[in-house]
Parts: sequence; C-alpha cells; structure tokens
Amino acid sequence: MKHLRELVQYIRDGYDFATGSRMLPESNVKRPLKRGFASKGFNFLTRLMLGSKLYDHQCGFKSFKRDSLFRIMGDVKDTHWFWDTELFVRAQREGFKVKEFPVEWKHGGATKVNLVKDVFGMGSQIFRLWYEFIWH
Repeated sequence: MKHLRELVQYIRDGYDFATGSRMLPESNVKRPLKRGFASKGFNFLTRLMLGSKLYDHQCGFKSFKRDSLFRIMGDVKDTHWFWDTELFVRAQREGFKVKEFPVEWKHGGATKVNLVKDVFGMGSQIFRLWYEFIWH
C-alpha cells in the first residue's frame, strides 16, 4: 500500500497506465536469487521479442485509467500470469502513456508461482503474442 498514492497520482497526471518496477536502479528490492533470475529472463525476452520499454512487467503495483483500460482489455487473451504483461505491451503498442516507477519491495515468503510450469507457460505466451503481432 506504500505506493498507492503514486499509482493514483500518475493517472491524475495524465498517464493511462502506471506500474511499479522492481528492476529500476532506484528500486529497493529484497528477493531470492532464483526468483530474481527468472524474472530478469522473462522481462528481457518480453522486451526483446515484444518491443516493450518496461523493465518489470509482473510487479503487483498497477493502476489504469478506466477508459484506456477498457479500450484494450478486450484484446487481451491471457487469463493467468501473463495478462498484465500482455495488457502493458498492448498499451505501449497502441500509443497509450505508460509510467514505470521504482518501488520498495520485499519478498513475502510463500508463492503460488511454480517456476518450471509457470516459466514455460509465460514463455509460450511471449511467443503467442509475438506470433500474433508478426502475422496479424
């Protein structure tokens, strides 16, 4: 909740989408090495293959301008871990104003992420979206 004010303020300041980032140099992050490594790999592939300018697509701190969100939400196909990545990639491609800002973040312990299954699943979603952008 520490970043709630920032999330609201960026939308008030004219951004369509705002997201916290654990990957910016100014961020203060404490997380296990293997989670950080997997996250960096995912974000690198997303930037490389999908042309995203964001450094952290999976941080839980997000806010949206209602009208902007509803304009692209119908195009988002994923309903699992990749939905927010797909939303932010599509927002950038459509020319919406997106703000990424540094956060203070500490790993909370238990996680629902299965590194093998979910990394494979999210990787396949990167390829699905890349294929869609290339061929449609």
